Amino acid sequence: MNLYAHLSELPDAEATAFRTLVAHLRSLPQREPSPLLTARILAAVAAERTHHPTLSAQRPTRTPNPGPGTQDPGTPPPRLWRWVAAAAGLLVAVTLFNRQAAPVSIDDDPVAWLAARQEADGSWLPARHGGDPAYRPALTALAALALAHDPSARFHDGVRRACDALAALQTPDGAFGGEGRVRAYNQVLATCALAALAPQDGPAAAALERAVAYSSAGQSPEGGWDYEPDSAGNAAVTAWQVRALSAAAARGVAQANVPLRKGLRWLRSAARDEGGVSYHPGAPGRSEGLAALAAHTLMTSGKPFDGLPALGRRLVAGLRAADGGADCYRDYAMVMAFESAGEIARAEAVRQDMRRRLQANAPDPWEPIGGALYTRAFTALAARQ
Repeated sequence: MNLYAHLSELPDAEATAFRTLVAHLRSLPQREPSPLLTARILAAVAAERTHHPTLSAQRPTRTPNPGPGTQDPGTPPPRLWRWVAAAAGLLVAVTLFNRQAAPVSIDDDPVAWLAARQEADGSWLPARHGGDPAYRPALTALAALALAHDPSARFHDGVRRACDALAALQTPDGAFGGEGRVRAYNQVLATCALAALAPQDGPAAAALERAVAYSSAGQSPEGGWDYEPDSAGNAAVTAWQVRALSAAAARGVAQANVPLRKGLRWLRSAARDEGGVSYHPGAPGRSEGLAALAAHTLMTSGKPFDGLPALGRRLVAGLRAADGGADCYRDYAMVMAFESAGEIARAEAVRQDMRRRLQANAPDPWEPIGGALYTRAFTALAARQ
């Protein structure tokens, strides 16, 4: 029985409570009960028999066809049935929940929190969690990537359902809805998630092919992407598009190769000699998050190309410490850049800051887009595997 199929029939509060329970049960490690548990239960049952002689080794003969209102003498008394049922329930409960330490609250586990809030159709609804409903495809993609990042693979079914949801949200032209900035944001993140997570065949795989074709058509002559048409591109959207195309090319989507190379050339041209990255070509200003995102992309998606990983490491060397304010997007990018460059201690320091801010419910500048879904997804994506 697929219980998720019936969640739409429940009130929102009950559906959310059910998902929370399921996610919590899935997060618990399975352990064998004590070897002595069965013996203790059987000993207790034997002791109970001493109070009911008819239940000793030799059971009385069952009375054939007892009349209405007559208790079958071969049937254990109701009290014993209740005790045996309770013992059986205890055995199941201990098998499922016996743990060496107290369970961690689901609110302290960003991935379990996300899994508990996945909708019956496999998507996530930002409006339920303080975000903008227009970004539903983008937030579904981020949450799916976060579930897949969990090293235990406990949310495999949730990832599959999310891929199916993204395929269902796609429009016939290969886009994922919205206009302007919203359209570009949904497009790049949904394509990134499908490229990383979609199975090799089926609706999600076909949706990836259409998404790559749409993204390729939207690339500027210079090789970048932006939120608005007729732009040479901006480094943030271009970095995400390059990551998506790199993942698509790695799984055999041939049409991703040419736009991938053009996008990498664009990112290389955006890197400054002093270590920063231009948001738009030639634009002033500095963003640590943008430099980190570009560095990580050059070191990973640009790995097959001479000079690009080295350029990414130079950008990492120039990254400055965060100013202390909450910014889950910036911090995620910095963790990924430090990890890719082998600077594990710096990555872990940023991770700890992210966890502290999440536990303190520190306000984040990206909450108007995705609310709590955004902050928890990026915190989960930054976690070390």
